[in-house]
Amino acid sequence: MSHASSSNIQKYDAFLSFRGEDTHRTFVSHLYNALIQGRINVFKDDERLEIGKSISDELPKAIEESKFAIVIFSESYASSKWCLDELAHIMKCRKELDQIVIPIFYNVDPSDVRHQTQTFAESFSQHEEKYKGDIERIQRWRDAFAESGKISGYHLQNYRDEADCIKKVVDRLMSVLHIESDDDYDDDVRAFMRGMDIKSPILIDGGKMSFSLDEKRKKCFMIAARGLDIEWSHEPKKWKWLSHSDSRFAEVAKLKKVSWLEIQGKIDSRRLSKRTKYVAYLVFKLEDKFYGLETVNAVVRFVDSVSKKDAEKQASVVHFAGRGPRETLPFKRADGWMELKMGDFFNDAGEDGYVDARLMETKKLNEKKGLIVQGVEFRPE
Repeated sequence: MSHASSSNIQKYDAFLSFRGEDTHRTFVSHLYNALIQGRINVFKDDERLEIGKSISDELPKAIEESKFAIVIFSESYASSKWCLDELAHIMKCRKELDQIVIPIFYNVDPSDVRHQTQTFAESFSQHEEKYKGDIERIQRWRDAFAESGKISGYHLQNYRDEADCIKKVVDRLMSVLHIESDDDYDDDVRAFMRGMDIKSPILIDGGKMSFSLDEKRKKCFMIAARGLDIEWSHEPKKWKWLSHSDSRFAEVAKLKKVSWLEIQGKIDSRRLSKRTKYVAYLVFKLEDKFYGLETVNAVVRFVDSVSKKDAEKQASVVHFAGRGPRETLPFKRADGWMELKMGDFFNDAGEDGYVDARLMETKKLNEKKGLIVQGVEFRPE
């Protein structure tokens, strides 16, 4: 397929990629009609291909000219080389043209897409036999599958029925394409505007969260220690709650002694700026005589898309102290606190539900002491 064009022309709102024999007369038909009723301009190959045009020429151009690409992964999706070529080009456009890709997992599991297992394993095996002279093409297909399976999408089993899933997808596109008032005017921003004469973040949610705007008017939130889920935090022998002169919040949490360390902060993605990459940071200090905190595990996930068990498998090692890769080490902030990157995520249309940032050391049960937690911050990269 052709290289993704550098043009920003967007002729269509959305491009539908699907395996016809699986979904054409059922899910895709209902989704397409719902999108049209929502005044969303959709390219669907059997509806829009002009007579006499080559399929191989027309589809890449339609993909490049679409703001969204909706990929319906069904059991036989990978059996079609046309679908695989479409997907490879869609992922290229995601990288080069910032196209928004929305995967829908129709009676398949996202992990099977990521790893090409179950029915996809058989399809790829057949392709490798048929196209064994074109290994690069097969690898492009596999890479596209693996990458698209990591994107937060819509897993049909998480919804009451197909109609509920379709409604969520259509609402998401309509919110991006047709709502004139942008997220600069929601309640959080209005509250901040009322205090424009102050430079510091404002406290919201009863003092359990702070809010500010960065230089690009993107939203920044910090969840106070009191708003976090800290294991054993109600045990006075394990954690102590106290005021801190440098904290923006009334209280911080001081670790006295635990063996099981687990800290979680959650925020609704609807509160965050749309189409923005965020990083979650633990904001903390260490006492001089801390111990047991050299390394811990950290992970950030969309709660509705990645299970807690899968998230634990994806967790990365970060360092409170000692040596490690630069991106895993803490950095000193302008306010005197340290921050440790827990992970990042892309907040697309703000419809992915809750984001969970989690820090943990629950396997090496050695004693830990000396951590002072101010909060967990969600900040645009």
